Amino acid sequence: MKNAIKKCIFVCSVLCSAVFWSSCQDNLEYYDTPDNLKGSIYETLEDRGNYSIFLKGVDLGGYAPILKGKGVWTVMAPNDEAFASYLKSEYGVNSIEELSVDEIKKLIGFHIMYYSFDKNKLINFRPDEGDGATDEELMVNAGLYYKFRTKSQDALTLEVVNDTTGQEGYVYHLERFLPVFSYRMFQTKLIDAKYNYEYFYPSSQWTGASGFNVSNASVDEYAVVTSSGYLYLVNQVLRPLNTIYDEMKNAGNFKTFLSLYDEYNDYQLDANLTLEYGNGTDLYQHYHKAPMANIASEWPVSDYTQMSTLSSVSYSIFAPNDKAWDDFYMDFWGLEGTGYPSDSVCLDSVSVESVQKILLNSVYASSIVFPEEIKRGDIKNSNGNIIDFDVDAVPEENRKMCVNGAFYGCDVLTPPAEFGSVTGPAYQYKRYSNFAKMLEKSDLVSTLYSPEVDYIMLYPSNAQMAYNGITWDESKGSLVMGTGSLSSSAQQKYVYAHVASIDGSTTTLTELPMTGKHVFRTLSPDYRLYWYMKDGKITNSFLHNQLISYTGNSTTEADIYCDVEELKFRGESWSNGHCYAYDVSRSQKLFEGSLSNALYAKFVPMMYGLRNDETTIFNAYIQLLIKAGMINEDSQDIPYMTESCLMLVPTNEAVKQAIVGGKIPGITTTASADASTADFFAAVTVTDEATLQRYLKSYFVPLSTAVFSNYPFLGWGEDTQSAGGLITLNSTYSIVDGAEVEVVMHLNIFDDGTKLSAQMVESGFESGSSAGYVDFNGKVDFVGDYDYFPFVFDDGCVQFINGVL
Repeated sequence: MKNAIKKCIFVCSVLCSAVFWSSCQDNLEYYDTPDNLKGSIYETLEDRGNYSIFLKGVDLGGYAPILKGKGVWTVMAPNDEAFASYLKSEYGVNSIEELSVDEIKKLIGFHIMYYSFDKNKLINFRPDEGDGATDEELMVNAGLYYKFRTKSQDALTLEVVNDTTGQEGYVYHLERFLPVFSYRMFQTKLIDAKYNYEYFYPSSQWTGASGFNVSNASVDEYAVVTSSGYLYLVNQVLRPLNTIYDEMKNAGNFKTFLSLYDEYNDYQLDANLTLEYGNGTDLYQHYHKAPMANIASEWPVSDYTQMSTLSSVSYSIFAPNDKAWDDFYMDFWGLEGTGYPSDSVCLDSVSVESVQKILLNSVYASSIVFPEEIKRGDIKNSNGNIIDFDVDAVPEENRKMCVNGAFYGCDVLTPPAEFGSVTGPAYQYKRYSNFAKMLEKSDLVSTLYSPEVDYIMLYPSNAQMAYNGITWDESKGSLVMGTGSLSSSAQQKYVYAHVASIDGSTTTLTELPMTGKHVFRTLSPDYRLYWYMKDGKITNSFLHNQLISYTGNSTTEADIYCDVEELKFRGESWSNGHCYAYDVSRSQKLFEGSLSNALYAKFVPMMYGLRNDETTIFNAYIQLLIKAGMINEDSQDIPYMTESCLMLVPTNEAVKQAIVGGKIPGITTTASADASTADFFAAVTVTDEATLQRYLKSYFVPLSTAVFSNYPFLGWGEDTQSAGGLITLNSTYSIVDGAEVEVVMHLNIFDDGTKLSAQMVESGFESGSSAGYVDFNGKVDFVGDYDYFPFVFDDGCVQFINGVL
């Protein structure tokens, strides 16, 4: 059966060339028979008299008919001395007849290129423009279309095509492409031709200063014209190139890399190949799933008409050998405390995300890469991270030019930048493997390993996530909360909530302090979301909301503040910041990135829902808002609040005393009203609802016009007064001296280092003039019971104050 299939493959490949020829009529100039015919390629070589071994191979391989006839071929022919030496060194034989027919076909076929190419076309092949290329077009990617299809092809191989079932199948191998390295290629890449060519071919010499080298060979004579195409005489036998995959497999010491890479195996049944060449047997192609490159496939695309892609696209692999993997495992994952085995290498236990990062740092999936490009820092992986390793330390035997790209076999595993930056713990510690999955989903990894910005990162363990209902579901291949998958946006919010940027932070501190009170702003784009540090313990602003007391809520600081423990790498901080575990002792708290799971996500509905709870700090204020008719009881919101606001909320005592003292306009109380009684507001009467509403609007600052970058806290450091004040919702128009003047209530917030305070001012201006500030009451201090840390809700920020404005 196998012989029948192989025979079918050969016959059909000839037919395929005819099909391809008919499909390329638009670019006939590439494939025309040369002018000035002087006999076939076969006859020309016979006349030369020193190519008998090559011609014997042509005969034995069945290629004589195409090289004797009038056709469109380009042949690279080595002489008898070169061929005899090659047979002896590579096969240990004295005659080509001692080789199998399959081996002869593979070897000789690698010297026979489809279509006829003169010297200029091989120097700067233009698969798209053809001979009609303009001077400008000829300069674009000159020399980078460097691969040319040959008649060399491997026989079918029997492989396991389904790892789950163990099913075997025959894999079809496409014809090899032959690399031609022209001086234009190196000019385009702005690299030295001799160094970069001889890096991969140390036994060959660069001689293509005005032409090209063909794989491992120099050209002794260019473009001999024949009736069946062009003939090039070369000084060495062209060694058939393998795929990158086979090169590693044959080397024997890259088993670990291949085993991990093959987790992305994708054997695809090819209906067209099966129909054309299968002779009743299913034929497969060996691919690899994204994001890995198809290093086992001879061609980057299976469509032979896509000449531009076929001739230019290659892969470059920088693979660590088995020992390099072992050494790195022990040095990174095998350290005490990571959660991975430390007495032996156990890569199977390492998270998929961690392994994938290394694999992707070993792949460049668009073109052939030369060592000088790596040294220059030109080459980046799919994450935009520069691939950097000592190219000159790569052993010569592991520098391989392949049929589908270039292979660098490294003795040292160079980890990606993510492993050394603040994202490092996600990939090093087993207990953060679920957070690593969140990181990958968030698309923030490339931002967080940047050396341009310093970060502080918090790390929640798998146990913390599980306590809060988040686990990994293998069957779904995703993180789940309860029975449903956790959305990408939700995962991104969690990541944002665990990262603070020092450059955009609320402090100059570059690490978490173990004394004092401090505020750090997270990267969250949806909120001004903060961490609060107090005497070496941490919470965030959402948890801080739980300290607002009401009946049934007994939350204390001990409940919301967590211990922190720095995560270091070999005793040092990470390359661009500091990382910390938190709530290590309890493994219960998880810093949310939103209030979607909170009992009260918005403050106004919270006040209204607790309006009858006299134990709250805001009971009198919500009663006042209700009296003023400012609450929509159906939607439980304030219609005037069309956006999130900074809300200054006076305490119960402050409100009641102000009403009794007549300091709040539009409302009055009976002479016998007692601020200390439960039915105080029964004795309160609204005398002018519009005036009362306008006054109460002064306690709301819409964030869209707020002249601050952060919510106020002690150590805030922002000057609202110099910036013109905070515009409140209290705005009206008055006629002054016959002109309409907008009167806007502004707030200024002051931070004297020991306390925060606020003061209302009135701005009357006409035609943009900001003159005429008039002070109202004096400064009102903020309530300090909560350490001046702001409460953050979906409808804005809340700070409690000890008086009325």
